[in-house]
Amino acid sequence: MPTVDLTPRLVRDSSPGARDTFLFDRALPGFGLRIHPSGRKVYIVQARIDGRSRRMVIARHSDMDLAEARRRARDMLARIRAGGNPAEERRRVRRTPLFRAFAEEYLRRSEPQWKPSGRKTVRIYLNARILPAFGAMPLDRIGPADVAAWFDAASRERRGAANRALEILRAMMFRAEEWGWRERGSNPCLGIRPNPRNKVARFLDADELERLGLALDACSNRWPEAVAAIRLLALTGCRRGEVLDLRWRNVGTDALKLEASKVGPRSVPLGAAARAHIDTLPGPRDPDAFLFERLAEGRGVHILTECWHTARERAKLGRLRLHDLRHTVASHAVMSGENLPQVGKLLGHRRHRTTAGYAHLADGHLVEAAERVGRLIAEAMAGHAASR
Repeated sequence: MPTVDLTPRLVRDSSPGARDTFLFDRALPGFGLRIHPSGRKVYIVQARIDGRSRRMVIARHSDMDLAEARRRARDMLARIRAGGNPAEERRRVRRTPLFRAFAEEYLRRSEPQWKPSGRKTVRIYLNARILPAFGAMPLDRIGPADVAAWFDAASRERRGAANRALEILRAMMFRAEEWGWRERGSNPCLGIRPNPRNKVARFLDADELERLGLALDACSNRWPEAVAAIRLLALTGCRRGEVLDLRWRNVGTDALKLEASKVGPRSVPLGAAARAHIDTLPGPRDPDAFLFERLAEGRGVHILTECWHTARERAKLGRLRLHDLRHTVASHAVMSGENLPQVGKLLGHRRHRTTAGYAHLADGHLVEAAERVGRLIAEAMAGHAASR
Protein backbone atom coordinates (compact mmCIF):
# COMPACT_ATOMS: atom_id res chain seq x y z
CA MET A 1 0.00 0.00 0.00
CA PRO A 2 1.43 3.37 -0.97
CA THR A 3 2.75 5.76 1.65
CA VAL A 4 2.31 9.40 0.78
CA ASP A 5 2.42 12.87 2.28
CA LEU A 6 -1.29 13.32 2.99
CA THR A 7 -2.35 16.89 2.32
CA PRO A 8 -5.82 18.48 2.11
CA ARG A 9 -5.36 18.86 -1.65
CA LEU A 10 -4.34 15.23 -2.15
CA VAL A 11 -7.31 14.06 -0.06
CA ARG A 12 -9.68 16.24 -2.08
CA ASP A 13 -8.32 15.41 -5.57
CA SER A 14 -7.66 11.67 -5.24
CA SER A 15 -9.94 9.69 -7.57
CA PRO A 16 -11.53 6.28 -6.92
CA GLY A 17 -10.43 3.15 -8.74
CA ALA A 18 -12.05 -0.16 -9.58
CA ARG A 19 -11.22 -1.38 -6.05
CA ASP A 20 -10.67 0.26 -2.69
CA THR A 21 -7.64 2.56 -2.72
CA PHE A 22 -5.57 3.14 0.45
CA LEU A 23 -3.28 6.13 0.96
CA PHE A 24 -1.25 5.93 4.20
CA ASP A 25 0.35 8.95 5.76
CA ARG A 26 4.14 9.00 5.80
CA ALA A 27 4.25 11.38 8.79
CA LEU A 28 1.93 9.26 11.00
CA PRO A 29 2.26 5.51 10.32
CA GLY A 30 -1.07 3.73 10.64
CA PHE A 31 -3.16 6.75 9.62
CA GLY A 32 -4.61 6.87 6.14
CA LEU A 33 -7.36 7.58 3.65
CA ARG A 34 -9.57 4.88 2.16
CA ILE A 35 -11.26 5.65 -1.17
CA HIS A 36 -14.16 3.37 -2.14
CA PRO A 37 -15.00 2.69 -5.80
CA SER A 38 -18.19 4.70 -5.25
CA GLY A 39 -16.05 7.77 -4.49
CA ARG A 40 -16.73 7.70 -0.74
CA LYS A 41 -13.62 8.68 1.25
CA VAL A 42 -12.99 7.88 4.91
CA TYR A 43 -10.10 8.49 7.26
CA ILE A 44 -8.87 5.27 8.87
CA VAL A 45 -6.40 3.88 11.38
CA GLN A 46 -4.76 0.51 10.84
CA ALA A 47 -2.89 -1.23 13.67
CA ARG A 48 -2.30 -4.62 15.29
CA ILE A 49 -4.60 -5.35 18.24
CA ASP A 50 -4.32 -8.66 20.09
CA GLY A 51 -2.07 -10.02 17.37
CA ARG A 52 -4.43 -9.19 14.51
CA SER A 53 -4.33 -6.34 12.01
CA ARG A 54 -7.40 -4.18 12.54
CA ARG A 55 -8.69 -1.31 10.43
CA MET A 56 -10.97 1.30 12.07
CA VAL A 57 -12.84 4.21 10.53
CA ILE A 58 -12.33 7.64 12.09
CA ALA A 59 -14.79 9.70 10.04
CA ARG A 60 -15.92 10.57 6.52
CA HIS A 61 -13.66 12.96 4.66
CA SER A 62 -16.66 15.26 4.16
CA ASP A 63 -17.35 15.38 7.92
CA MET A 64 -13.85 16.20 9.19
CA ASP A 65 -10.79 18.07 7.98
CA LEU A 66 -7.43 16.40 7.69
CA ALA A 67 -5.85 18.08 10.72
CA GLU A 68 -8.62 16.90 13.08
CA ALA A 69 -8.56 13.39 11.58
CA ARG A 70 -4.78 13.19 12.09
CA ARG A 71 -5.17 14.35 15.72
CA ARG A 72 -7.82 11.70 16.42
CA ALA A 73 -5.71 9.05 14.72
CA ARG A 74 -2.74 9.98 16.92
CA ASP A 75 -4.94 9.60 20.02
CA MET A 76 -6.28 6.23 18.85
CA LEU A 77 -2.81 4.91 18.10
CA ALA A 78 -1.60 6.04 21.53
CA ARG A 79 -4.47 4.16 23.22
CA ILE A 80 -3.67 1.06 21.19
CA ARG A 81 -0.02 1.19 22.21
CA ALA A 82 -1.22 1.47 25.83
CA GLY A 83 -3.25 -1.73 25.40
CA GLY A 84 -6.64 -0.22 24.56
CA ASN A 85 -9.06 -1.24 21.85
CA PRO A 86 -10.80 1.73 20.18
CA ALA A 87 -13.16 -0.55 18.30
CA GLU A 88 -14.43 -2.06 21.56
CA GLU A 89 -14.64 1.41 23.08
CA ARG A 90 -16.86 2.53 20.22
CA ARG A 91 -19.13 -0.48 20.63
CA ARG A 92 -19.40 0.30 24.35
CA VAL A 93 -20.28 3.93 23.60
CA ARG A 94 -23.05 2.77 21.28
CA ARG A 95 -24.42 0.58 24.11
CA THR A 96 -24.19 3.39 26.67
CA PRO A 97 -27.24 5.70 26.75
CA LEU A 98 -27.15 9.43 26.42
CA PHE A 99 -27.45 11.21 29.73
CA ARG A 100 -31.00 12.28 28.83
CA ALA A 101 -32.14 8.66 28.46
CA PHE A 102 -30.35 7.70 31.66
CA ALA A 103 -32.11 10.55 33.50
CA GLU A 104 -35.50 9.15 32.47
CA GLU A 105 -34.52 5.70 33.77
CA TYR A 106 -33.12 7.24 36.96
CA LEU A 107 -36.42 9.00 37.65
CA ARG A 108 -38.44 5.88 36.83
CA ARG A 109 -36.50 3.79 39.36
CA SER A 110 -35.95 6.41 42.06
CA GLU A 111 -39.04 8.61 42.20
CA PRO A 112 -41.30 6.04 43.91
CA GLN A 113 -39.00 6.25 46.96
CA TRP A 114 -39.14 10.06 47.19
CA LYS A 115 -41.59 12.46 48.75
CA PRO A 116 -43.61 14.60 46.29
CA SER A 117 -41.56 17.65 47.23
CA GLY A 118 -38.35 15.73 46.49
CA ARG A 119 -39.62 14.64 43.08
CA LYS A 120 -40.52 18.22 42.25
CA THR A 121 -37.12 19.55 43.33
CA VAL A 122 -35.11 17.00 41.36
CA ARG A 123 -37.15 17.54 38.20
CA ILE A 124 -36.75 21.32 38.47
CA TYR A 125 -32.97 21.08 38.73
CA LEU A 126 -32.75 18.42 36.04
CA ASN A 127 -34.75 20.42 33.50
CA ALA A 128 -33.31 23.83 34.32
CA ARG A 129 -29.63 23.11 35.02
CA ILE A 130 -28.45 19.54 34.39
CA LEU A 131 -30.09 18.33 31.17
CA PRO A 132 -29.25 21.48 29.17
CA ALA A 133 -25.57 20.87 29.92
CA PHE A 134 -25.30 17.06 29.71
CA GLY A 135 -28.48 15.73 28.10
CA ALA A 136 -26.95 15.06 24.66
CA MET A 137 -23.67 13.59 25.98
CA PRO A 138 -23.02 9.82 26.29
CA LEU A 139 -23.34 8.98 29.96
CA ASP A 140 -19.86 7.49 30.29
CA ARG A 141 -18.17 10.36 28.45
CA ILE A 142 -19.05 13.00 31.05
CA GLY A 143 -15.77 13.72 32.81
CA PRO A 144 -14.50 15.88 35.67
CA ALA A 145 -13.52 18.69 33.28
CA ASP A 146 -17.08 18.82 31.89
CA VAL A 147 -18.60 18.94 35.37
CA ALA A 148 -16.09 21.53 36.62
CA ALA A 149 -16.80 23.89 33.72
CA TRP A 150 -20.55 23.51 34.20
CA PHE A 151 -20.36 24.00 37.97
CA ASP A 152 -18.18 27.11 37.65
CA ALA A 153 -20.63 28.69 35.22
CA ALA A 154 -23.61 27.78 37.42
CA SER A 155 -21.86 29.13 40.52
CA ARG A 156 -21.37 32.54 38.93
CA GLU A 157 -25.14 32.74 38.55
CA ARG A 158 -26.38 31.24 41.85
CA ARG A 159 -23.98 29.53 44.23
CA GLY A 160 -26.60 27.77 46.34
CA ALA A 161 -28.47 26.43 43.31
CA ALA A 162 -25.19 25.23 41.80
CA ASN A 163 -24.46 23.27 44.99
CA ARG A 164 -27.89 21.62 44.94
CA ALA A 165 -27.58 20.70 41.26
CA LEU A 166 -24.13 19.21 41.93
CA GLU A 167 -25.57 17.04 44.73
CA ILE A 168 -28.25 15.71 42.40
CA LEU A 169 -25.77 15.01 39.59
CA ARG A 170 -23.40 13.27 42.02
CA ALA A 171 -26.20 10.97 43.22
CA MET A 172 -27.16 10.18 39.63
CA MET A 173 -23.60 9.27 38.70
CA PHE A 174 -23.34 6.91 41.67
CA ARG A 175 -26.47 5.15 40.41
CA ALA A 176 -24.97 4.95 36.92
CA GLU A 177 -22.01 3.07 38.43
CA GLU A 178 -24.29 0.74 40.38
CA TRP A 179 -26.30 -0.05 37.24
CA GLY A 180 -23.18 -0.82 35.17
CA TRP A 181 -23.27 2.19 32.84
CA ARG A 182 -20.11 3.78 34.25
CA GLU A 183 -16.96 2.25 35.68
CA ARG A 184 -16.78 2.00 39.47
CA GLY A 185 -15.04 4.96 41.02
CA SER A 186 -15.51 7.15 37.93
CA ASN A 187 -18.02 9.65 39.39
CA PRO A 188 -16.94 12.94 37.75
CA CYS A 189 -18.41 15.01 40.60
CA LEU A 190 -16.15 13.68 43.34
CA GLY A 191 -13.34 16.16 42.81
CA ILE A 192 -15.62 19.20 42.68
CA ARG A 193 -15.71 21.23 45.90
CA PRO A 194 -19.10 22.83 46.62
CA ASN A 195 -19.32 26.55 47.12
CA PRO A 196 -18.86 27.60 50.76
CA ARG A 197 -22.15 27.61 52.58
CA ASN A 198 -23.43 30.72 54.26
CA LYS A 199 -22.95 30.92 58.00
CA VAL A 200 -25.81 29.86 60.24
CA ALA A 201 -28.75 32.13 59.53
CA ARG A 202 -29.94 34.68 62.02
CA PHE A 203 -31.51 33.58 65.29
CA LEU A 204 -33.53 35.54 67.83
CA ASP A 205 -32.20 36.52 71.22
CA ALA A 206 -34.42 36.70 74.34
CA ASP A 207 -35.40 40.34 73.75
CA GLU A 208 -36.35 39.68 70.12
CA LEU A 209 -38.35 36.60 71.11
CA GLU A 210 -40.29 38.71 73.60
CA ARG A 211 -41.06 41.32 70.93
CA LEU A 212 -42.15 38.58 68.52
CA GLY A 213 -44.47 37.09 71.14
CA LEU A 214 -46.17 40.46 71.70
CA ALA A 215 -46.50 40.99 67.95
CA LEU A 216 -48.10 37.57 67.49
CA ASP A 217 -50.55 38.37 70.29
CA ALA A 218 -51.54 41.49 68.36
CA CYS A 219 -52.14 39.41 65.20
CA SER A 220 -54.08 36.58 66.83
CA ASN A 221 -57.57 38.05 66.30
CA ARG A 222 -57.02 38.49 62.57
CA TRP A 223 -55.03 35.30 61.86
CA PRO A 224 -55.59 32.91 64.80
CA GLU A 225 -54.63 29.75 62.93
CA ALA A 226 -51.49 31.26 61.40
CA VAL A 227 -50.37 32.63 64.77
CA ALA A 228 -50.88 29.22 66.39
CA ALA A 229 -48.82 27.54 63.64
CA ILE A 230 -46.00 30.08 63.98
CA ARG A 231 -45.86 29.56 67.74
CA LEU A 232 -45.62 25.80 67.28
CA LEU A 233 -42.78 26.29 64.78
CA ALA A 234 -40.94 28.39 67.35
CA LEU A 235 -41.51 25.85 70.13
CA THR A 236 -40.48 22.72 68.20
CA GLY A 237 -37.96 23.78 65.56
CA CYS A 238 -39.92 21.82 62.96
CA ARG A 239 -39.89 22.70 59.29
CA ARG A 240 -42.89 24.65 58.03
CA GLY A 241 -44.39 21.77 56.04
CA GLU A 242 -43.94 19.39 58.98
CA VAL A 243 -46.13 21.59 61.19
CA LEU A 244 -48.73 22.68 58.63
CA ASP A 245 -49.44 19.09 57.56
CA LEU A 246 -49.75 17.69 61.10
CA ARG A 247 -52.81 15.54 61.76
CA TRP A 248 -54.09 14.75 65.23
CA ARG A 249 -52.95 11.16 64.84
CA ASN A 250 -49.38 12.50 64.69
CA VAL A 251 -49.63 14.11 68.14
CA GLY A 252 -48.46 11.85 70.93
CA THR A 253 -48.20 12.46 74.65
CA ASP A 254 -44.58 13.55 74.52
CA ALA A 255 -43.69 13.63 70.82
CA LEU A 256 -44.88 14.45 67.32
CA LYS A 257 -44.75 11.40 65.06
CA LEU A 258 -43.95 12.83 61.62
CA GLU A 259 -44.85 10.43 58.84
CA ALA A 260 -43.17 12.20 55.92
CA SER A 261 -40.58 14.72 57.01
CA LYS A 262 -37.75 15.84 54.74
CA VAL A 263 -35.64 12.94 56.02
CA GLY A 264 -38.46 10.40 56.25
CA PRO A 265 -40.48 9.39 59.32
CA ARG A 266 -39.11 10.83 62.55
CA SER A 267 -40.16 11.71 66.08
CA VAL A 268 -39.98 15.25 67.46
CA PRO A 269 -39.91 15.50 71.27
CA LEU A 270 -42.55 17.79 72.75
CA GLY A 271 -41.61 19.99 75.66
CA ALA A 272 -44.18 21.08 78.21
CA ALA A 273 -44.67 24.47 76.49
CA ALA A 274 -45.26 22.92 73.08
CA ARG A 275 -47.62 20.31 74.55
CA ALA A 276 -49.60 22.99 76.37
CA HIS A 277 -49.82 25.07 73.21
CA ILE A 278 -51.20 22.12 71.22
CA ASP A 279 -53.79 21.49 73.94
CA THR A 280 -55.18 25.01 73.39
CA LEU A 281 -55.84 24.48 69.68
CA PRO A 282 -59.53 24.47 68.75
CA GLY A 283 -61.36 21.90 66.63
CA PRO A 284 -62.20 18.20 66.88
CA ARG A 285 -59.48 15.71 67.75
CA ASP A 286 -60.37 13.47 64.81
CA PRO A 287 -57.19 11.45 64.09
CA ASP A 288 -57.39 12.26 60.35
CA ALA A 289 -58.10 15.96 60.84
CA PHE A 290 -55.34 18.54 60.40
CA LEU A 291 -54.29 20.70 63.33
CA PHE A 292 -54.29 23.69 60.96
CA GLU A 293 -57.02 22.88 58.46
CA ARG A 294 -56.91 26.15 56.52
CA LEU A 295 -53.12 26.01 56.11
CA ALA A 296 -52.54 22.30 55.40
CA GLU A 297 -51.36 20.82 52.08
CA GLY A 298 -50.34 24.16 50.64
CA ARG A 299 -53.60 25.92 51.36
CA GLY A 300 -53.52 29.38 52.85
CA VAL A 301 -49.84 30.06 52.17
CA HIS A 302 -50.71 33.72 51.60
CA ILE A 303 -52.42 33.85 55.02
CA LEU A 304 -49.35 32.53 56.81
CA THR A 305 -47.04 34.84 54.82
CA GLU A 306 -49.13 37.94 55.49
CA CYS A 307 -49.35 37.14 59.20
CA TRP A 308 -45.61 36.55 59.47
CA HIS A 309 -44.66 39.73 57.62
CA THR A 310 -47.01 41.78 59.79
CA ALA A 311 -45.70 40.24 63.01
CA ARG A 312 -42.04 40.69 62.18
CA GLU A 313 -42.64 44.34 61.19
CA ARG A 314 -44.45 44.98 64.49
CA ALA A 315 -41.57 43.36 66.35
CA LYS A 316 -38.98 45.31 64.29
CA LEU A 317 -37.15 42.13 63.27
CA GLY A 318 -36.15 43.23 59.78
CA ARG A 319 -36.17 40.61 57.02
CA LEU A 320 -36.30 37.65 59.40
CA ARG A 321 -37.46 34.48 57.65
CA LEU A 322 -39.99 32.07 59.09
CA HIS A 323 -37.31 29.37 58.75
CA ASP A 324 -35.11 31.35 61.12
CA LEU A 325 -37.34 30.18 63.95
CA ARG A 326 -35.83 26.75 63.34
CA HIS A 327 -32.34 28.25 63.57
CA THR A 328 -33.41 29.95 66.79
CA VAL A 329 -34.34 26.61 68.38
CA ALA A 330 -31.04 25.07 67.29
CA SER A 331 -28.96 28.02 68.45
CA HIS A 332 -30.54 28.21 71.89
CA ALA A 333 -30.21 24.44 72.30
CA VAL A 334 -26.47 24.66 71.60
CA MET A 335 -26.02 27.67 73.87
CA SER A 336 -27.87 25.91 76.69
CA GLY A 337 -25.29 23.13 76.60
CA GLU A 338 -26.76 20.49 74.27
CA ASN A 339 -24.15 18.71 72.16
CA LEU A 340 -24.29 18.95 68.38
CA PRO A 341 -25.37 15.32 67.70
CA GLN A 342 -28.33 15.80 70.04
CA VAL A 343 -29.29 19.06 68.33
CA GLY A 344 -29.04 17.39 64.93
CA LYS A 345 -31.31 14.59 66.11
CA LEU A 346 -33.79 17.08 67.58
CA LEU A 347 -34.06 18.97 64.28
CA GLY A 348 -33.93 15.92 62.02
CA HIS A 349 -30.71 16.86 60.24
CA ARG A 350 -29.68 14.24 57.72
CA ARG A 351 -26.07 15.44 57.47
CA HIS A 352 -23.73 16.15 60.39
CA ARG A 353 -22.27 19.13 58.53
CA THR A 354 -25.64 20.88 58.71
CA THR A 355 -25.56 20.83 62.50
CA ALA A 356 -21.86 21.65 62.48
CA GLY A 357 -22.78 25.15 61.36
CA TYR A 358 -23.76 25.87 64.97
CA ALA A 359 -20.42 24.75 66.40
CA HIS A 360 -19.16 28.29 66.86
CA LEU A 361 -21.97 28.91 69.36
CA ALA A 362 -20.86 25.92 71.40
CA ASP A 363 -17.25 27.09 71.20
CA GLY A 364 -18.18 30.42 72.75
CA HIS A 365 -19.77 28.71 75.74
CA LEU A 366 -16.82 26.34 76.04
CA VAL A 367 -14.57 29.38 76.38
CA GLU A 368 -16.78 30.72 79.16
CA ALA A 369 -16.72 27.33 80.89
CA ALA A 370 -12.94 27.18 80.55
CA GLU A 371 -12.65 30.62 82.11
CA ARG A 372 -14.86 29.61 85.06
CA VAL A 373 -12.96 26.37 85.65
CA GLY A 374 -9.63 28.12 85.26
CA ARG A 375 -10.62 30.80 87.77
CA LEU A 376 -11.72 28.21 90.32
CA ILE A 377 -8.48 26.28 89.96
CA ALA A 378 -6.38 29.45 90.09
CA GLU A 379 -8.20 30.63 93.23
CA ALA A 380 -7.80 27.24 94.85
CA MET A 381 -4.12 27.11 94.05
CA ALA A 382 -3.63 30.70 95.26
CA GLY A 383 -5.36 29.83 98.53
CA HIS A 384 -3.18 26.76 98.91
CA ALA A 385 -0.08 28.83 98.31
CA ALA A 386 -1.14 31.44 100.89
CA SER A 387 -1.65 28.79 103.56
CA ARG A 388 1.88 27.47 103.26
